[in-house]
Amino acid sequence: MATQSNIDHFSKKLGVKKEKYRLIFNGAEDDIFRPLESVKTEKDFLVSFHGTFIPLHGVEFIVRAAKILESEGIQFLIIGRGQEKKKILNISQNLQLKNVEFIDFMPKNELVFKLSGSDACLGTFGGNARAQREIAHKIFECLAMKKPLITADTPAIKELFNEEELLLVKPADPESLAEGILKLKNDPVLRARLAQNGYDKFIKSASCKVLGSKFKKIIDELIPHP
Repeated sequence: MATQSNIDHFSKKLGVKKEKYRLIFNGAEDDIFRPLESVKTEKDFLVSFHGTFIPLHGVEFIVRAAKILESEGIQFLIIGRGQEKKKILNISQNLQLKNVEFIDFMPKNELVFKLSGSDACLGTFGGNARAQREIAHKIFECLAMKKPLITADTPAIKELFNEEELLLVKPADPESLAEGILKLKNDPVLRARLAQNGYDKFIKSASCKVLGSKFKKIIDELIPHP
């Protein structure tokens, strides 16, 4: 399972002892998601989100934070599709947002070049129970690109990361998210430190090499060689 929080949840829900589960974090395809030279085209500070429009990801709180920051020289790039996209587009239209660009799903090899122009990346901000126990792939993907990342402070995220590696904000709280984005915009030293520390944690704990080795160990434990 991807987090201990998920193991605890499914062990209780399914009545399967925790000892039956094995913990292995999500990672990222680090041959695709990797540090790239920035191809930034925006003069404003650019923050990016990529993923599906589902309650877990809390895209609604991103667009509401964008409204709060509309006079701060901050642009938002939101890439993806999903069940809540129509709702999010309606919210954006009602808020008359001028600092948000929506782009549909992109293949990964194109996505990385689009993300490379970002000054910071966004993780997940949902306030539901699932959001409390999962670490989304996008978080690892952005860290693998050596981007400073903002995401919600949850029990799951604290299983692997600390505040020296990610900027953590309150879940389901656009004001807290807006404050975090503005803090990053105004502090290039903090951005550089988070980018480096987050990347180092990814390489140490969630790279393909590390996770492959852990997965092999799990298989060897479960299926002993003669």
